[in-house]
Amino acid sequence: MAFAFDLQEDFQIGLGNVRKGFFCPLHDTSAIAAKVFFQSCFQKFIRMSESIKIKVIQRNSRNCINFDQGVSRAFNAAGVPQTAQQAARERGFSRSQVAGEPDDQPRYERWRKACTEILGGLGISKIHKVCAGTIIGGVMQHTTHSSFDAATLVKQIREWGRELGFSAVGIAGIELASAEQGLLDWLTAGFHGGMDYMARHGLKRARPAELVPGTASVIAVRMDYWPEPDLSEARSVQANGLRAAVSRYALGRDYHKVLRNRLQQLAERIGVAVGAYGYRVFVDSAPVLEAALATRAGLGWRGKHTLLLNREAGSLFFLGEIYVDLTLPTDVEGAGHCGNCSACLPACPTQAIVAPYKLDARRCISYLTIEHADSIPLEFRHLIGNRVYGCDDCQLVCPWNRFARPTQEPDFAVRNGLDRATLVELFAWTEEEFKTRLAGSAIYRIGHERWLRNLAVGLGNAPGTAEVIAALQARAEDASALVREHVAWALAQHAVKQPENR
Repeated sequence: MAFAFDLQEDFQIGLGNVRKGFFCPLHDTSAIAAKVFFQSCFQKFIRMSESIKIKVIQRNSRNCINFDQGVSRAFNAAGVPQTAQQAARERGFSRSQVAGEPDDQPRYERWRKACTEILGGLGISKIHKVCAGTIIGGVMQHTTHSSFDAATLVKQIREWGRELGFSAVGIAGIELASAEQGLLDWLTAGFHGGMDYMARHGLKRARPAELVPGTASVIAVRMDYWPEPDLSEARSVQANGLRAAVSRYALGRDYHKVLRNRLQQLAERIGVAVGAYGYRVFVDSAPVLEAALATRAGLGWRGKHTLLLNREAGSLFFLGEIYVDLTLPTDVEGAGHCGNCSACLPACPTQAIVAPYKLDARRCISYLTIEHADSIPLEFRHLIGNRVYGCDDCQLVCPWNRFARPTQEPDFAVRNGLDRATLVELFAWTEEEFKTRLAGSAIYRIGHERWLRNLAVGLGNAPGTAEVIAALQARAEDASALVREHVAWALAQHAVKQPENR
């Protein structure tokens, strides 16, 4: 099936309905409006045909959308894959070829490049010509699966997963209806705190086929991350008020990057076996109920601290998923083994685990030191202690983590001596040092300002040595109001009087 069409549709821009189309001038179109247009007018047709031919003509820069400034920014912000090849694969297309013919007008080069990237990112597999603001003859091909034996494929997926460093691989279906009410109750209680995106996505988290249309199965994986032989060093750091306690998962390379790369490789191996197919990779990066899917994939059970537990690996691992449009045999759902144990509940310093299997993120140290962007509430500052990024307390007391195994992944090895660093040492880092040392780390994304905020709280709870006081005083007039406020609080804990002219 192949056809050509003029995409037009009424959609909202500002206060009025505007009719736009590929053959209509797109004037006064912001990045947000551009995103709305392409999502409403174009993407709905993506899976309806084997090929689509379109023609887009920029009549002039005043009455047509500027792809570079409009669509490019809109879709980059929305997380569209950065390569056309990856985009086509993840949207279920067999291949992606994007090419722009050169012309003799250099001023169009930037526009031409943007068109190529954006339309390729939307799944168009070939752009025959891009010149002087004109795109002619885009062609898109839909997925066609070759025949395969599902049971054999699953066996191969597990083998490939082990080769790629995953500790376990399981297959789950997409039925998560039983998890919907719990998700709604959690959101209604406001336990998501300032993570508005969780409420914004709503039940899409529990409905994989709504998040990625066509999804039939979910491949779930786990990868061990604990960087030390046992849990003793982590406990030792927390007991020493002068040292900085960083959650052990963040001591090495950013897990998002590591797992996403491996999952992409796994997805590509599957493609070699079955031919073109639709898939999308997730690593803590979209509305996905990871623990629920992992449980249904037989990787473990959801513990009372809300993390996934496994009898052979405890909870010290990362999770990742591949949504696929392949119907695969599913694994047996994991059974719970917490029994009467509730060690994690009283172990939480801020009592964030308000009931078994129920976490109030607003009280959680991981949330307060990572997700929370503003001032840390006074009621929690003393309780945070020396935990400057995340918290491992509920995991350190869990009996199942006696069976956790050290990671074999070199990327998760400790970097920059963060496992033994002192609060004073880290507090002295300039912004440039922070960016240089923590590039590629999960910590990098909170930024230098929040990093200093967290460290100031740790120093306020530390023994009042001369070195600690001097470190705080050195940042008493920091350029950031957020940092100054937390430094002032920390110095007050050591009964140090602040200058009056602040």
